[in-house]
Amino acid sequence: MWPSIRTAGLIALVMVSAFAVLRPVSAAESIRSFVATYNVQADGTINVVEEITWDFGTATDRHGIFRDLIVSTKCAAPRAGAEQPLYPCQDGMRRRWEYSGFDVKAAPAGQTPATVKWGSERVDDALRLKIGDGNVTVSGTWVYLVSYTLKGALDAYSGHDELYWNALGTWTYGVQSVRIDVRLPEGTEVRAACYEGATRSTSTCPFEVDGNVATYTSATLVQIGQQLTIVAGWNKGIVEVPPPFLEDIKGIDDFFTGDALEYGGAAGAGALGFVGVAMLWWRHGRDRRYRTIYYLNEDAAEHTKPLFGHDDVVVEYLPPDDLKPAQMGVILDERADPVDITATIIDLAVRGYLHITEIEKGKGLTGIFSKGDWKLTKLKSADGQLAPYEREVLVGLFSSGDEVELSDLKNKFYKTLKKAQDDLYEDALARRWFPRRPAATKGIWVAIGIGVAVLGAGFAFVVGAVFARAAIGIPFVVAGLALAALAPSMPRRTATGSEALRRVLGFRLYVSTAETHRQEFNEQRNIFARYLPYAIVFGCVEKWAKAFEGLDDQVGRETAAWYTGAAVFNAVSFSNSVQGFSSNVSSTVASTPSSSGSGFSGGSSGGGGGGGGGGSW
Repeated sequence: MWPSIRTAGLIALVMVSAFAVLRPVSAAESIRSFVATYNVQADGTINVVEEITWDFGTATDRHGIFRDLIVSTKCAAPRAGAEQPLYPCQDGMRRRWEYSGFDVKAAPAGQTPATVKWGSERVDDALRLKIGDGNVTVSGTWVYLVSYTLKGALDAYSGHDELYWNALGTWTYGVQSVRIDVRLPEGTEVRAACYEGATRSTSTCPFEVDGNVATYTSATLVQIGQQLTIVAGWNKGIVEVPPPFLEDIKGIDDFFTGDALEYGGAAGAGALGFVGVAMLWWRHGRDRRYRTIYYLNEDAAEHTKPLFGHDDVVVEYLPPDDLKPAQMGVILDERADPVDITATIIDLAVRGYLHITEIEKGKGLTGIFSKGDWKLTKLKSADGQLAPYEREVLVGLFSSGDEVELSDLKNKFYKTLKKAQDDLYEDALARRWFPRRPAATKGIWVAIGIGVAVLGAGFAFVVGAVFARAAIGIPFVVAGLALAALAPSMPRRTATGSEALRRVLGFRLYVSTAETHRQEFNEQRNIFARYLPYAIVFGCVEKWAKAFEGLDDQVGRETAAWYTGAAVFNAVSFSNSVQGFSSNVSSTVASTPSSSGSGFSGGSSGGGGGGGGGGSW
């Protein structure tokens, strides 16, 4: 057992460098019931029928559910005192189960289930059945019927045969009602056991036996992450029980057979690696800034920004240095994003270079930037007033004529986007905001980190396979992953860039707190439209528009020159619409063409074969 514990610790050390992104789900979503029937055939196969009643609650974006069926698992050490099967699943082995003959049906509750679209894919040790159509959403309560044939699930013992199975795996939602039926050939006397709860729980659950049928239910709501494991046994000679699908594997423990001193040294080296990575950031990743406010001279003193240092942000009522929205976007997050190009398109419209017209799609549209399409019309050609990246965007939009629909740019504008982004980075370098391109800096450190991790993993594998001393390579893997994870923090601003950032933050403060300046807006011509592109970059369109609530007539007249909508202008509802338009433009300009190419003794919950679970999508 000791090698396994040491190995688990090493694996945990590596896994802390990984990141997981969890998708939010609707709180009202639930599994009403899970009913499954296991018909054990004389040849040892099992015909399974699952009926899953799923309540999607208030969710409006679901397409169906997915069901995970475990296809293989690594064997564990035999339980002490437990009777062992004739073909035990031992340490250093893996057990497989085979599924075939799938039939999937579904329908809203109360209707007859019919065949539906589904697909399958391998996800780790599970076969995932993804049920539903990505182009169709479902709502309310649905019933899903999943039928299949299962092989390799039975175990033969000296005095009986047995099905020890995790019938209800770990689902992403609680299950309100569970019923599992196991049917043996007629005349069979079945004995049963049932366990539920978290993995390895010995809490029992209710069951009944009626001749050749055993029925299992849950005593309570099965919570998220809990399982229900059933055991059914019968006398030998009734069902043919072929040997299970077992295969030898080279365990990870075979790579780690050193003593505690070796592992302790590896852990210590890993800690030193983390310290080294932190020192690299301390030396190369921190922004520079001016020591005093008197920086407008060639000899202005600079220093590295302290770890917990911050600059006082003062409200700026005008764009500092007449910076355009996209330029502010670059200094803010060190990236030239598609949203920066989106803001540039709207800024060009506000400045008279193009006009945006909504193309109405159906009825019920309430604003210019609602779902549908938009026509862009060129009003004047690029001139000397435009920065190189702005000229690139304007020329790219109208490369095929003076009018273009937004949808026509899909899979075509990406080359223009790349050139405009390059121009933005060159503009930032020309303004001396960064010592080199932020994207290049990130790429260099990611490459170094991944390179160190890959070399460390290769070194660990070779040393582990030959000398069983793989722990020596683990610190390199950990340090490399840590460096790659820290790469986004490695680009640094120059003192000039830090000063520009401070002033941009001041202007963002003004735009994001616009409601406190409402009285000034009556006196400033076209201020709503002029600063709208900045609000897009700052992510505060809704706050900016709300500040003009009650000034719809004035704002509508001023903005009529650059857009034509399908409804009477309203600043508040417009804020939602403009964000929708921004999202559409961002995804369109960044889209690229797709490429083509080729149980009765010492049982517990989760202790049997199978398992899995599922969720909605």
